Amino acid sequence: MHISKVALTALASGAAAQLVLPIGPYGARLKAASAIGSKHHVDFGTQSQRPLSGGRKLGSSFAADDLPAYKHGRHALVEQDGSVCPSYGEKQWTGTIDVTDTRRLFFWAFESRNDPANDPVVFWMNGGPGGSSMTGAFTEMGACMFRNGSATPEPNPWSWNNNATVVFLDQPASVGFSSIAPGGKLPTVDEDGAEDFQEFLNILFRDVFPEKAHLPIHIAAESYGGHYGPTYVYHILESRRYNAPTAFWGNITSMILIDAVLDFGGPFGGSYELFCKDKRGAGILTEEQCEKMLAALPGYEKLARQCEQSLDANVCAGVLAYAEEKITVYYDQLVDKGERNPYHIHRRCLSHPLCPNPEMGNFTEYLNRKEVKKALRFPKSFTFHDVNMELNSAYTASGSACIPTTPKVADILDAYKTPKFVDDGKSIGDIRIMALNGNLDAGINTHGNIAQYERIIWSRMGEYRAADWHNLEKAEVKGTGSWKGTKDGRLVFMAVDDAGHMVPGDVPEASYHILQRWLHNEWR
Repeated sequence: MHISKVALTALASGAAAQLVLPIGPYGARLKAASAIGSKHHVDFGTQSQRPLSGGRKLGSSFAADDLPAYKHGRHALVEQDGSVCPSYGEKQWTGTIDVTDTRRLFFWAFESRNDPANDPVVFWMNGGPGGSSMTGAFTEMGACMFRNGSATPEPNPWSWNNNATVVFLDQPASVGFSSIAPGGKLPTVDEDGAEDFQEFLNILFRDVFPEKAHLPIHIAAESYGGHYGPTYVYHILESRRYNAPTAFWGNITSMILIDAVLDFGGPFGGSYELFCKDKRGAGILTEEQCEKMLAALPGYEKLARQCEQSLDANVCAGVLAYAEEKITVYYDQLVDKGERNPYHIHRRCLSHPLCPNPEMGNFTEYLNRKEVKKALRFPKSFTFHDVNMELNSAYTASGSACIPTTPKVADILDAYKTPKFVDDGKSIGDIRIMALNGNLDAGINTHGNIAQYERIIWSRMGEYRAADWHNLEKAEVKGTGSWKGTKDGRLVFMAVDDAGHMVPGDVPEASYHILQRWLHNEWR
């Protein structure tokens, strides 16, 4: 698929020729050459991503032949001594869980620095599709981080594990340090990862960390995590509803969606407001370009509503094609020239087309060091990649990446009043959602996502829409911006200043304080 550069923050584009063309006049836009060779091919969700090279195939880097044999339920746990990820002495483990006979998921868990026996558990997933969650661990909110181009990470005082045990999960299988057995099937749609995630939770809390099984669970997902998080949690709730034998019954308390794309019919509609009306984006585009964007908005919104109503991948792909031609093209041109960055409108792209943040070290290179792989119990033959472009292309070709997850978000918000199939008077879950958005993100921009969440049809939709905006600075979170939410805190939207696509990495102290209040349900 030929994707706009502002779309890159939500979807690393895949092979256009393999995607069924959408209905309508903009279907022809999807006949562009494979994005892997396209000027618009950019990996997203990591700070130093690069496309795969060297003919990497399943059975080699994805699943090295000398990895331990795969067997459903098998797990491995290695306590780390802090030499790879220096921190403040809290316990940390790396491990793998075989969720099937062919799929193995890798995790890195950092115990809470405060009260690990009672503090909640936060699961972190980066997006992509295909982005490794080691991005979050080493460049955003992990126990250690690369700073100022350093060659090795340093302890992070604003890590999210200050008051929660944090588990960074590489998923779907084949992403990052996760792997697939030779001959195993590559995930191609969001739902492929859903049962794997559920089984991961079942095994993790039954066999690896049973002492934490009763603790509150918060699932944080960034960018394309707007597909992962809602799809996976919805799958768990449906499994509970029908009393499926594999249903996970742990205490899922909330989802945290960071600059997350739920529907490509949402964020691009906010581009006009960001670049033409918001003082933060003032002067980036010309008045003529703003007028052209304004004229294109009705057509974009019409296509977006058709996508919402049909949930048809072909129709929804047309929204992307239209946006690229009529709306995002002007900012794209500035990214092409290196004058602007798709992740942060006030930064330049110093290394086109990947636009890495020069302040961050190369964590991919670091994780491929011989001594690091040895500490993680991976063989020399295993190559860590921060993004799996083969999986990314498969998700795009299947159309899964284009289908909105907003209906699933609505069902999750109303889960507390949804009975099980055999009604025993108990709900299937009681889950809050916080949307955390950086006001300087170009692609998954705040204006578009505000409109997106206000269109979600759920029982308290009217209350959420009518809620007042509050000054974030008054909340004493060491940051500025604004927020709104329902009276019970079931749905909260955070619009954070000085942050782009990776909010925790851009404003670590503010995002940490926002999280602390969220964990205690104080945003209401």
